[in-house]
Amino acid sequence: MENIKLGFLGLGQMGLALANGISNSNIIKKENIYYYSPSKKNTDFVYVNSNVEVAKKCDIIICAVKPDMASSVLSDIKPYLASKLLISICGGLKIKTLEQMAGDDAKIVWVMPNTPCLVGEGTFIYCSNKNVDAQNKKHVNEIFNSCGDAYEINEKHMDIGTAISGCGPAYVYLFIESLIDAGVKNGLNRDLSKKLVLQTLKGSVKMVKESDQPVQQLKDNICSPGGITAMGLYTLEKNGFKYGGN
Repeated sequence: MENIKLGFLGLGQMGLALANGISNSNIIKKENIYYYSPSKKNTDFVYVNSNVEVAKKCDIIICAVKPDMASSVLSDIKPYLASKLLISICGGLKIKTLEQMAGDDAKIVWVMPNTPCLVGEGTFIYCSNKNVDAQNKKHVNEIFNSCGDAYEINEKHMDIGTAISGCGPAYVYLFIESLIDAGVKNGLNRDLSKKLVLQTLKGSVKMVKESDQPVQQLKDNICSPGGITAMGLYTLEKNGFKYGGN
């Protein structure tokens, strides 16, 4: 992909994280990454004067503007999308809507990222229209795997996938916050409580990844009858923790 020209329509936090990940992975050279945004950024990427110029110059175009701006932006570049790959990371804009904006003939991929991509550990789910071929999908995977893990799914599952991977970090942060606060409430200083919680989560995730046992069994392995873990789990389940996301 090193000779492919990649363009960003908008370069906010998410777009910049992607551009940096792609560049740092040497998938595409910095001098082949173009962008337009209302204000020039302090980056080594190539700034151009309009979204239209991005579309004219680039083989793959990532639409990273706010959803309410997408219609206007895609309408402007529509005449220049022939044979190009258009990737949208605009939340809530389904394939049919994107086709109405960019044209039925456009090659369109809808990607939903999550905020951990800002630290190179993102989860990306995507779907595409009928015009996207295997080579296009290979490029999508290479681009987004540079900042985490990318998964192609059926469009009908994009909403639940987004609820898990897109919203999921907020649920995890709330859980982390509650454990840290519990430690502080019971006498730990906040810094130590945070370290204990974060290492516990890190180790637990590794156990789930590397163990042949299902998650339920890993949980049960820690519980002794009448023990503190069993009591804690009982309290969580009594308060709807397990089924709160259903």
